[in-house]
Amino acid sequence: MVPSIARAVAQDGERVASCSKCEQRVFHYDAELFCSVCRWLVPDVNDRLAERYAATGGACAPDEGACPGCRQSGAGPAVVFPVMCPECGASHRISQRDVSLTTGATLRCDCHFPIAIPADVWCPGCRLNLRGLQKISALIKKANEPDSRVGDSVKQPPLDRTARRVIGLACAGERWSRTVSPARQGQLLDGDHLDMLLFNDGQIADWILDQVKLRSLGHRLHRDGGMALMAAVAQRVGALDHGVLRLVDMVWDGIGDWQG
Repeated sequence: MVPSIARAVAQDGERVASCSKCEQRVFHYDAELFCSVCRWLVPDVNDRLAERYAATGGACAPDEGACPGCRQSGAGPAVVFPVMCPECGASHRISQRDVSLTTGATLRCDCHFPIAIPADVWCPGCRLNLRGLQKISALIKKANEPDSRVGDSVKQPPLDRTARRVIGLACAGERWSRTVSPARQGQLLDGDHLDMLLFNDGQIADWILDQVKLRSLGHRLHRDGGMALMAAVAQRVGALDHGVLRLVDMVWDGIGDWQG
């Protein structure tokens, strides 16, 4: 970031940057903060920035007519930004044009994990430009985390995140099924066997761990919201990735009144 800030200061005389966490305009750079010889930041740059922050009473005001979020007066050129798969760590790139302002987007990784890209990656002020890359990464990571407790409303984001978790586990189990013996393939879909592993203390082998987690998630859904919540999640799974729905049905077979 330092070279880009230096170029902006050389061209415009100053550069105001935002905090990657709170997104407030708190860093005011000008020529005094750069060495005149090497064009790198001076050693006491943090102290000087802190003094400027105190002098302005906090965050810097946006330029006149500019959005307080992205600091632009209009829409900038469309960009392509990186996205990392939370399941396997693979790196992808997606154009901001492919991300809806209202519903976001879903990017399917080669590992079959559907990466949710929330609409929050857009600037909340003008809705014309993307937020900072660090903030985007944090929002994507949060959107793809499984919930500690599943919500019971199909309109709430937790349901979508749970559905994506179900898909990720089902796809992982499907990949393992291609590498194990026919006997083990049967155990991957045997609800009684999965329950035995789930409710007995002991180490669970890698090849069946994802299916045990998927079975456990089914039990948790039934506990939190009964068959109605299981059906709501399954419906969302089918909308996101219909190909794995049959596998989910079989793994959940026998939980409550669920029939695979």
